Amino acid sequence: MRLLSISALGAALVAGALVAPATGEATSSGSNGIKVSPKTAHPGQRVEVTVRGCSVGPDRHWVQSTAFTKEVTLAGKGYNGQGSAMIKKNIGSGTYDIVAHCGAKQVTGRVKISSRRSLPFPLPNALNPQAARFTK
Repeated sequence: MRLLSISALGAALVAGALVAPATGEATSSGSNGIKVSPKTAHPGQRVEVTVRGCSVGPDRHWVQSTAFTKEVTLAGKGYNGQGSAMIKKNIGSGTYDIVAHCGAKQVTGRVKISSRRSLPFPLPNALNPQAARFTK
């Protein structure tokens, strides 16, 4: 019976983690053409930024944000511009604007930063050997 209770608890935790909205998603604010990966950004983390329709041209293409440590020059990948940005280590949780400069046009988006880490072990220790290593 105890094993059944642990299994039910584990299933409930997993279901809750999947249904609950993720805090700190780093995504563009809609169909504006900016994609940030990974989806959860934390202070001091490197993220990949892709801007649709902003590949290399005669002018420099770059992105900037108050969440980034510096401006990031975009390199062309076909139709898209891509770059790697570092999130500031001392930044607080919140939503920050991103501006991509693509020649004569600008594309805007947003990135959400969370200083909170997501649930690392959604299963109880009895069902998750990896978690059990950290509790000894």
